[in-house]
Amino acid sequence: LFMSKYSTTFKLELAKLAQYESSRELGRKFGVSSGQIRYWSLVFQIHGVESFRHHGHPYSSQFKLNAIKSMQVNRWSLAHCSAYFDLSSPGILFQWRSLYSREGTLRLTPRKKGRPNMNNASTTPTPSEQMTEKELREELEYLRAENAVLKKLEALAQAKKKKAKKRL
Repeated sequence: LFMSKYSTTFKLELAKLAQYESSRELGRKFGVSSGQIRYWSLVFQIHGVESFRHHGHPYSSQFKLNAIKSMQVNRWSLAHCSAYFDLSSPGILFQWRSLYSREGTLRLTPRKKGRPNMNNASTTPTPSEQMTEKELREELEYLRAENAVLKKLEALAQAKKKKAKKRL
């Protein structure tokens, strides 16, 4: 689940207050940037009490494309378009637009986050009879480097033990 730094009720209260007070004063009073308050106020003007719901995480590629196209067709600013689609910040739309302009619609598809799963195929070594000469040489080079690292590690551990004995 997506966690926000500020609660929905806090955002709504500041957005309502921004209708009557300046965002700069509210920002000083509550420790929030005035730009953020202005953005929340814009979202509130468009969506009212249903603001800041952020449905649809992760956003579909169709939703992202729709937001980008709406921005272009209607000549909306990043802030207005983000507010219209009730995004948490205009920065999200900026990223989508950048990815779309560089790499097209394929880059808008949601991707899995986190580390990839371990591949079990790499744990079973291929028999040396099936390896080419180049592969054998590369493996030999790798094993020699691994052996050197292990020797160095052992030497450092012994030096540390010697140093500890001298202190006693």
